[in-house]
Amino acid sequence: MKRMGKETRGMLRGLLAICLFSACGLAVLLSYMVKDFRETMVEHDYGTAGYFAAHPDISVASAFTKDKTDSDQETGRRILQEAGYHKNTASDLIPAAHAYRKRTAVWLGGMLFSIFLAVFLTVGIYIWKQNKAIAKADTVITRFLSGDTGQRIDSEEDGDWYSLFHRINELAAILLAQAEHEKQTREFLQDMISDVSHQLKTPLAALKMYDEIMGQDGTDRETIQEFSRKSLREIRRVEDVVYTLLKIARLDAGSVRMEKADENIEMLLQDVTERFETMAARQSKEILLSGSSDTCLYCDALWMSEALGNVIKNALEHTQRGGKVVVSWERTPLLTNIVVEDNGKGIHQEDIHNIFKRFYRSRFSQDTHGIGLGLPLAKSIVEAHQGTISVTSRVDQGSRFVLSFFHLTKE
Repeated sequence: MKRMGKETRGMLRGLLAICLFSACGLAVLLSYMVKDFRETMVEHDYGTAGYFAAHPDISVASAFTKDKTDSDQETGRRILQEAGYHKNTASDLIPAAHAYRKRTAVWLGGMLFSIFLAVFLTVGIYIWKQNKAIAKADTVITRFLSGDTGQRIDSEEDGDWYSLFHRINELAAILLAQAEHEKQTREFLQDMISDVSHQLKTPLAALKMYDEIMGQDGTDRETIQEFSRKSLREIRRVEDVVYTLLKIARLDAGSVRMEKADENIEMLLQDVTERFETMAARQSKEILLSGSSDTCLYCDALWMSEALGNVIKNALEHTQRGGKVVVSWERTPLLTNIVVEDNGKGIHQEDIHNIFKRFYRSRFSQDTHGIGLGLPLAKSIVEAHQGTISVTSRVDQGSRFVLSFFHLTKE
C-alpha cells in the first residue's frame, strides 16, 4: 500500500486531536449533568422529608406529589443534613445519581463514538479513493515519461482531482504537440542543411576547378575568358540558392509583413513578363496575356511578382522552341484565378505531387541548372496571401498552373 502523504497524516492527527478534545469535553459535560441531577434530586428529597415531618399521618404517595412550602424544604434540609445527606454527597452513595451517571455516560459516549466512527469511515473511504486515483495517475504519468506518449489519465468523472487530471491531459497533449513540432523542425533543418550542402557542393567544386585551370601556366586568354564566364554562372547559381532560401525562411518564420493593396493584374503581369521577353525571343517562344484589363487583386505586388515570375519561368523552361505560354485571369464572385498554361513537355504523374517540394528534381528532367526552389517559393508566397496553387499536366501536352485567391476581408 502506498505510504500516506504528509497532508493526509496531518489531517488524521487533526481528527484524532478533535476526538480527544471532544472526549474531554464530554467528560466535563457528564460531570455537570450528574451534578445538576444530584442537586435536583437532593432538593426534591429535602422537600419530601420536610413534608413527612410536618404531616406524619399523610400517605407516601401524597408526600411525593403534593406541593412543598419553603418551610417544608428547610425542615427537610436540616433533618437530612444532620444525617449526612446533602448536595455534596458523592454520587456513588446515591444509587439514583450513580445509575444516571452510568446511563448518561453510555448514551453520550455511544453517540460520540458513532459520530466519529462515521467521520473516520467517510474520511478513510475518501483517502482510499484519492490514493487509488493518484496511484493510477502516477502510473500513467510514469508511462508517459517513459515514452508511451499515448497515455492519458482517466478524467471522465466529476471532482477537483479529475479536473486537475483533465488539465494534466491537456498539458500532455500540448507537450506532445510541441515535441512533434520540434521533431519536425529538426528534421526540416537536417533536410535543409543536407539539400543546401548538396546544392552548393556542385557549383563550389566547379568554381574550384575553374580557378585551378585559369591559374595554370600557359593558359591562353580565350580559355581564361571562357572559364571566367562559367565561374560567373556558378556564382550566380550560388546566389540564387542563398537568396531564394532566405526568402523561403522569412516566409516560414512569419517575419514578412505583406504590404497589400489592390493591384491591377494586367499591369502586374506585364511587369513580370517583361523580364522574360529576351529569354522567350532567343528561344522563339511566345508569352500571351488574356484577361479583363480592370481586374484587381489584393496583394503585395513585389512578392506576388516573385511568385508569378517563378511559375512563368518554370513554364518557359519546360516549353520547347516555338512553344507558347498563356497567362490568363478571371474574377468570380468567390475568388480570383490566375492561370499559367504551356504546351511544353508536361509533368510525369510520379512528379505531380512533388514539384512543390524544395530541391526536388525529377529523374525525367533535363534541366541541369535548376535548383528546385522556384515553385516551392511561389507556393509559400501564394499561401501567405491565403491562396492556393494547383497543377494539372499531361506528358508531351503541357501543364496548367492555377493560382486561386479567395475574396477575404482585407487586412
